[in-house]
Amino acid sequence: MPRKPPVSRPRIAVIMPVFNAAAYLPQAIESVLAQAGPAFELLAADDRSTDGSFEILRRYSRDPRVRIFRNRRNKGSGATRNFLLRHARADYVTPCDADDLLLPRNLSRLCSVLDEESEIGMAYGDILAIEIHRGRMLDFPQIVAKDHTRSWDLIEDTVNHGGCMMRRALALTVGGYDEGAGSLDDKSLWLKMSEITRYRYLAGEIYYVWRRHSKGQTRTDKKVPETMWRLVSEAGERRLRKQR
Repeated sequence: MPRKPPVSRPRIAVIMPVFNAAAYLPQAIESVLAQAGPAFELLAADDRSTDGSFEILRRYSRDPRVRIFRNRRNKGSGATRNFLLRHARADYVTPCDADDLLLPRNLSRLCSVLDEESEIGMAYGDILAIEIHRGRMLDFPQIVAKDHTRSWDLIEDTVNHGGCMMRRALALTVGGYDEGAGSLDDKSLWLKMSEITRYRYLAGEIYYVWRRHSKGQTRTDKKVPETMWRLVSEAGERRLRKQR
């Protein structure tokens, strides 16, 4: 069967870095392809997986909404996300990690917020977090929620990466994700974007499932404390310079 032509001028780009996520990847992709509403494209880049993840991506490559890539070497999530940001054709971008799930109405709801509020650069909702091991849920799901207007981003994480949608041009303007930040690449982006745009928090709205497991990057990243200190220090210095 010949490959169908790509979706013309999608409204939304879903970006998915992939590294050794074969156990979760098909469900993650299906959750994206099941989305209704505005036209979208799914950009997935394999970061030199060794578990067959790229072969799974290839099975979906005939879908006109799917564009797949493969890094020549392992680059990490930040660099891979930036690659996908640059190659996206849509004005709006939303992340979906290869071991997570988009819930119904994710794309349509977040897109509607950005359409209706031109001064908003990024919108996000709550996350349903579940602990899994060998395909089984270990505990009751938990809601991860934080209203960024009720805290200070220099002292804690205030924005959910999953279940967010941003204006691609703004993300590129601030240089995208920090490629040396490991699992905190999203923290670096929110600190920078908050300095040039406003966010909208959709309290009580859940459109994303975060599947926590022992091999996830947030569990294996050993440099979180020192990376957090660097990102916060750099943000503080930027903000002080603007006030002078």
